[in-house]
Amino acid sequence: MRLLIIDDEEDICDLIAEVGTRRGLDARSTCNAEAVQQILTDFTPDVIMMDLMMPGIDGVELLRLLSEKAKNAKLCLISGSDTRVLNSARRLGSAHGLDVVAALEKPLGIQTLNGFFDSVILSGKADGAEARAQAIASGEIKLYYQPVIDLASRRVKGVEALARWLHPERGVLLPDEFLEQITSDGLMQALTDLVIKTAVQQASVWHQGGERLTVSMNVTASTLLDLALPDKIAEMCKQQSLPQEMLILEVTETEAMRDVTRTMDVLLRMRLRNIGVSIDDFGTGHSSLRELQRMPFSELKIDKSFVTDMANSKDCAVIVNSIIDLGHNLGLKVIAEGIEDQRAWDMLREKGCDFGQGFFMGRPMAASDFSLWLENWNKNKG
Repeated sequence: MRLLIIDDEEDICDLIAEVGTRRGLDARSTCNAEAVQQILTDFTPDVIMMDLMMPGIDGVELLRLLSEKAKNAKLCLISGSDTRVLNSARRLGSAHGLDVVAALEKPLGIQTLNGFFDSVILSGKADGAEARAQAIASGEIKLYYQPVIDLASRRVKGVEALARWLHPERGVLLPDEFLEQITSDGLMQALTDLVIKTAVQQASVWHQGGERLTVSMNVTASTLLDLALPDKIAEMCKQQSLPQEMLILEVTETEAMRDVTRTMDVLLRMRLRNIGVSIDDFGTGHSSLRELQRMPFSELKIDKSFVTDMANSKDCAVIVNSIIDLGHNLGLKVIAEGIEDQRAWDMLREKGCDFGQGFFMGRPMAASDFSLWLENWNKNKG
């Protein structure tokens, strides 16, 4: 793999190049941002590590240049600026169509660099479409379940079902490491069918065992265009003797608004069957309040980026509080993602947020592990 380092500090370039070379990367660096365009004419990088604060040309201009000259490279932003600037730059890079895989704050340590190169090298060993299709067919892709908790009573409301690829060589892979490829392979429908079928079966097992747990599933824009989807899910629930209200479909703002009329058709038919519909990652999409009001949502999920930062960012705290008020005023239940400590739990509970999920309560886990976790949680009430 080829690595291009863009940083005005020569010692930083040397450090990154040394660590990258030891990991087998062909590294080239420059302290002159204005030379990047020329370098890219004869050196096609697979990975780019770029400082945002460069003399002569700023990071925004560099992102624009890379979107034209190196769109297929994996991009890591590095900066000594505050976290908000770094996160904004990351979002801007993604908006330009760049594959922004990391944003690292200076000073950089060898351990941090090794961890970054580990992830890059593993992702570079991409499996082919045949391997991904086989993973779906053979059951290598499993569902993990993360608990969703009532913040006031500490009762377990349900779970969110999350796909994990139990790769025979690379271990447990998260959706970010395979979902985009599955979509480009034309395998999303097969994966969606697997997720829904597995989730319904597991929800039925819990229900038959006396646990009334809702199971939420993420769906894509293409799934929402399937007018037969409500009937398919209703039939699965009937076969498994599962009340349809135990299921919730989650859709992001961006996905929901791609074809408003057709999406509304499918979501409304879901709600008529008592299947819940949640708007996921709220605050990061581009929906208008008018569209939000028109859609038949039953829940609203606050994006974890706001929840994670709200304890240390007044702006994030204001946004979280506003979203909770907005959701309640629209008659929606509000769920906060990304609760990682007691402080976040207490702040959300005080603000009146209904439900929460995050590592503080429980990580995504296999069904068997979740059953043990649930028994322990109910015994100790957290």
